[in-house]
Amino acid sequence: MDTRKWVTLMAGVLFLGASFPAEACRCLPFILQNSYCKSTAALKVKFLAPATRPVPGSQDVQKGYKVKVGEVFRGDVGLETLTFIDAQSGSSCDYTHPSAEFNKDYLIVASVTASGVSVRGCNYIASWDQLLIKLKKGVEGAYNQGCTCEIRPCYTKPCPMEPKTCTLEEYTGGDAETKLNNQVCAPINSTTCNWKNIE
Repeated sequence: MDTRKWVTLMAGVLFLGASFPAEACRCLPFILQNSYCKSTAALKVKFLAPATRPVPGSQDVQKGYKVKVGEVFRGDVGLETLTFIDAQSGSSCDYTHPSAEFNKDYLIVASVTASGVSVRGCNYIASWDQLLIKLKKGVEGAYNQGCTCEIRPCYTKPCPMEPKTCTLEEYTGGDAETKLNNQVCAPINSTTCNWKNIE
């Protein structure tokens, strides 16, 4: 094999290894309104410390975090008394909270299971202080008006018009960023949704 072919082959192998890491947790890009509307828990919490709890009927323990709930935006009001969040999936999608960020407010958009609230690496988890004002207003109530709609990405133009859908032509920059950070996809009639500014 000549040198040029060998270099090309090795470059291809390295590209594949860099593009598809074996252990990476692969997540879809976050769209906060979609995540909020599909979740069973959207909470403002303080992560207090790493913690464990026994797994019922087993010798195992579940890893997670001791938490204090400040506000329940979505989910049962009983979540106000939540003190433990399970963060272990047994895969590369375990959630690890930054050690310097304990006792600070965080927004988590997660799921409620039979054993409590679970967060994973693919859940929406963000520092409350770093959230833009309109995103805070979204989880505080504005997104509720859009939960019969869905925001869908479109990769090939012209983008199709679909019932109860707002199209997002890209995830970052320009018009897409303005929509995601400042607007809600909300119904304008029984079959049509459109972007609306969050006031």
